Amino acid sequence: MTDNTASITRAVVEAIEKQAAAARPTECCGLLSGANGLITGLHPLRNMAEQPEISYFAAPEDLFEAMVGIRESGRKLLGIYHSHPKTAAYPSPKDVEMAFYPEAVYFIISFEPRIELRAFRIEDSRIENVAINLIADEGAARRE
Repeated sequence: MTDNTASITRAVVEAIEKQAAAARPTECCGLLSGANGLITGLHPLRNMAEQPEISYFAAPEDLFEAMVGIRESGRKLLGIYHSHPKTAAYPSPKDVEMAFYPEAVYFIISFEPRIELRAFRIEDSRIENVAINLIADEGAARRE
C-alpha cells in the first residue's frame, strides 16, 4: 500500500456530510476527484443496492458518466466515499470485497455513535488507516 495521508478540501467534506445526512436511513455513495493529490471534486452516485440501508452499489450509468467527466476535466479519481448510517466508520466485509480501486482512498462517514469521517486504503483484503489532511478552501466543492 502507499501514502498514509489524503488531502481533501473542507467544502468536499461538508458536501459528503450533507449528502449522507439527506440519504439517511440509506447509504449514500460517490466518487472524489482532484489533481496533485488534493481532492476538490465530488461526484454523487445513486445507490442501487438491494438493501441500501446496509450496503451500496453505484448505478453503473452514474459511475460511467462520473469517470468520463473526471477524465475529460484532466483530474484523477482520488477517492470513493459512502456512508454508514447506523454503524461505525470502518469498512465492512462487503466494503472490502467491493474495493475494486486500490489506488483510491475509501472514505466512510458514520452517524453512530457520532458523525465521523475516516479514510482507508483497501488492497488485497488489507485495510490500512489513512490520515485525513483537511484543507481550508474559499469556494464550495465542485459537485458534478
